[in-house]
Formats: sequence, C-alpha cells, structure tokens
Amino acid sequence: NSWCLAVVGLCLASGTPALAQREREPAGDFLKSNPKVLAAFRDAVAAASQATVRVRCDDKDAALGTVVGSDGWVLTKHSELKGDIVCKLKDGREQPAKIVGVQEKYDLALLKIDAKGLKVVAWAESKTAPVGHWLASPGTSDGPIAVGVVSVAARSLPAGAGPPVPNSGYLGVALDNNDTTAAKVTDVLKGTGAEKAGLKVNDVILSVAGQAIEDLDAFMATIGKLKAGEVITLKIKREDKELELKATLGKRPAGRGDFQNNLGSELSGRRNGFPTILQHDTVLKPTDCGGPLCDLDGKVIGVNIARAGRTESYAVPAEDVQKLLPDLQSGKLAPKEPTGAKKVTAAKKKLELTEKALREAEQLVQEAKKALEQAEKEARDEK
Repeated sequence: NSWCLAVVGLCLASGTPALAQREREPAGDFLKSNPKVLAAFRDAVAAASQATVRVRCDDKDAALGTVVGSDGWVLTKHSELKGDIVCKLKDGREQPAKIVGVQEKYDLALLKIDAKGLKVVAWAESKTAPVGHWLASPGTSDGPIAVGVVSVAARSLPAGAGPPVPNSGYLGVALDNNDTTAAKVTDVLKGTGAEKAGLKVNDVILSVAGQAIEDLDAFMATIGKLKAGEVITLKIKREDKELELKATLGKRPAGRGDFQNNLGSELSGRRNGFPTILQHDTVLKPTDCGGPLCDLDGKVIGVNIARAGRTESYAVPAEDVQKLLPDLQSGKLAPKEPTGAKKVTAAKKKLELTEKALREAEQLVQEAKKALEQAEKEARDEK
C-alpha cells in the first residue's frame, strides 16, 4: 500500500535527533518503532486487533492471543502459560481461560473462555506476503504493537535449526559437516564433557540420551533439548566396536552472536524447533508473541510464535495454523487434568476471580444508584 510506504519515506527524510542517540539500535529498528510509521498501519490492523486478546498468567502479561472462534476459542503461545490463565479482551473484560489443546511442535495452545460473539481473524495464505512485504502485528489497542517486513518466506526447518534455547546443553565436539549419513566427530574440545567422557576424533555418535542420532542435524536437535548439568549416555561406534559412555553436559559458551542477538529486545524462551516458520524482522517482545501477524490488507498470514534474534521473529504460517485447529478443538490434544493440590489452587483462583467480578458489579450498582438519586434530585429542584 502506497500510504504506508509514503509515511515510511517521510520519516526517513525528516530525520530526528533521537536517532543519533540510539547508537546500539539499528536505524531500521528505530524507524519501525517511530510513532508516525506505526500510525500508518492502523487501518491494516483495525480488524485483527478486534480479534486479539492479552493473555495473563498469575496477574502478569504472558502472551497475546488470537481469537479463532467466536464462542471463546483463543490460540496462543503454549510455553509462556505458567500459572492461572486469564484473557483480557479488547473491551477490558477479563475471562478465566482453560487450555483445551496443545500442539507441542509448534508451541501452540488453544484456550477456551466463556464468551460469545467475539470477532474472529480473517486468514490468508502466507505466500500473499512475499519477501520484502510490510507486515504489522496488532495488539489490543487501535494501532500495531510493531511492524516489519518478511525476511524469509514460509519454510520447513531441518532438525536443530534456529537459535539455541537458554541454558541448553553443550557436549564439546565438532562434527563432520560434509557427512550426511552419520554424526562423525572431527574435534573434541579440551575441558568439556566430551573430553571427560572419553570421546575421540573419528568416533561416530549413534545415540544421545536414548535418542538415535543419524546426522549433524539430529545431534544438534537432541542436544538443544537437554540442559547444562545433565548426565547423559552416549552410544558410539569406534572402529568396529560399539561403546557406551557417560557425559555431563556443560553450559554452552556465550559468543558474539549471543550478545548481538539480545540487542533490541529480550528473546523468547522457546524459540526453535518449529516444523515450519515465516521469518520477519519485526522487533517483538516475548510477551507479545501468540498474536496475529497481518499483511497490508488486514488479512492474518500467521501467528507470531517467537522472538528469535536481533533481526529475527518467527510466525507459524496461517496455512499450518488452519490445519492444526480441528485437532486442537477436538479434545484429542487436551493436556492432562490437574490433580490434588493443583485442583485446589485452581478452584481458589477461580473463586477469587468470581468474587472480584462480584465486587466490581456491586460497585457499578452503587454508582448507578447514586447517579439515579442525583438525577431525581435535579428533577425535583427544577420543579
């Protein structure tokens, strides 16, 4: 849309002293957070913002939610749901929410709230927004929370692709990048768990913690799910013998890439391992993932799922989301019901929310009574 591009061009041409002060923030990131630029995308997110909710856990912002069913179906980011869940609607109403389905691979959770007549997002295939196309992420206000452009079209990711998760395990080996049929060790770093376990160059890693390892990607994916400090069993092949070794995983050493990735905004806790992603350069907060991602026509082409790096945010493409929804709604992917103390805690929290709503309703009644009394008094005085 020419109106968006015109405003962006105006902001670039006008300049601003604040830009010079942001030495650590790339100029492009500042441009996209400029209020004039954000305001230009208000119409693009107008419809989708009506179908966006704020998801809170234990009275703290956890994520955004995308309304996918008018009778209270809300899709959001699963790994951020810790504690009692409440959805705050655009009109300010707060509704307790229950997880009714979880898709672990995509880190998606479907919530159910007691609501009717909600606005629902309008989907479009992600390919309608090609690389370089402007995108906007709506929140619960009238304007977007952030804007950006498509960096890489929707694609499937190989196992282990993407930035490492926080505190992920580190074995301390280098594998042969050119070998696509085995995980062959080409180097063992000194002082690491690999050296202490007795790994040697030319060893072939067959399994890690019981998971079969077929190549470099499988090795990276498995290690990335394990935590520093874990003691794991390695099954290896050394010449013509198979051996089992015990190794303690270390903490992955921080590098320049880690420092650069954290510039601009905090990264999501779960930010890799998704089967398919649409990559864009929008600067999102982790608490703003789970909401819709719009093209310039206001159609939702994906659900933001992770802030993955300094210039990387990921969304689950709309075509994937739509395929997942029937199973999420069917109950087949429902999480296990809480038992014992967890049930008591959940019941107490529900009671607290109900009592709070009752107090607010009573206050509204009192205010209405006072307004009525004042109106009657004014009417009498006029006589």
